[in-house]
Amino acid sequence: MDFQKTFTDNQLAILRVLWESQGATRRTLEYVLGISRPTIDKAMKYLLAEDMIVAASTKTEVRGRPATVFRVRDRAWLTIGMDFELPDIALVVCDVLGRILHETAFQLRENLDEPQVVLRSLVSEIRVWLKELGLSPASMGGFGIGLPGFFSNGGVSFVGRNLPRWKEVQIREYLETELSLPILILHDVHCMAQAEIDHRTWTDKVVLFLSIRPGLERDLRIGASLCIDGNVYFGGRGNGGALYRAVVDGAELGELTEQQRVQCIARQLVSSLIHIIPLTDPDWTVIHAKCLGDMEPGLIECCHR
Repeated sequence: MDFQKTFTDNQLAILRVLWESQGATRRTLEYVLGISRPTIDKAMKYLLAEDMIVAASTKTEVRGRPATVFRVRDRAWLTIGMDFELPDIALVVCDVLGRILHETAFQLRENLDEPQVVLRSLVSEIRVWLKELGLSPASMGGFGIGLPGFFSNGGVSFVGRNLPRWKEVQIREYLETELSLPILILHDVHCMAQAEIDHRTWTDKVVLFLSIRPGLERDLRIGASLCIDGNVYFGGRGNGGALYRAVVDGAELGELTEQQRVQCIARQLVSSLIHIIPLTDPDWTVIHAKCLGDMEPGLIECCHR
């Protein structure tokens, strides 16, 4: 859905306020947006006719009759989310409230060092999946992507051992052209960190979030994100929180026992933490290592010691 072509600036502004506030009255919209009541009424009439908003409830304001509270309809638009962690791809379709309606996962293992080949395969998979669901890219409001890359000159680069050799690949431009959707690309650990602090409602804390995820060659990659007062610190180019050479090579783990593997991973993690924690002074440090299964609690305890 091309929101810029479908709706006026006033209608988009109303949708944004209703979505962010999870509901508002006409009086509130008038106050927040600084738009006249007749303009509000005209825009609301159109949005109601287009089935974008609904009257959710009523509330008593300072004076007068109870006012109607409007909110964005749950399925006014749908969005696609993707975890782009080659070779693994995970896709979801969500409603306005962020609830997952559909999900799928697959792998792209061929020609990983050739971005155009990978992106063509990705677009093909997305189109087939949406068609199976009875949807199309045109019915989507946008496409959000989390990936383990670095951003520069509008492109994405993968840097590190056992990662595809991509340099400043224009992923957003390619996907916007092929799918006719607005694309938002963020570092995957930033997305994970934001979800964590939203879930825990840490809106007034400094949080250091670390993630351990599997690589292409049995290696483990460590990523980080710093969150301040409920928001991820992205840095000047979107690369804030990146760790240098934070990788545990698969060969290092070799035939180690479970306890030895935990200690090996902990040493690599702590080598970064001893610098980050004094520098950032976080209220909370979160370690996400789901890929380690039953070893995750042992890793956290080992790092704590």
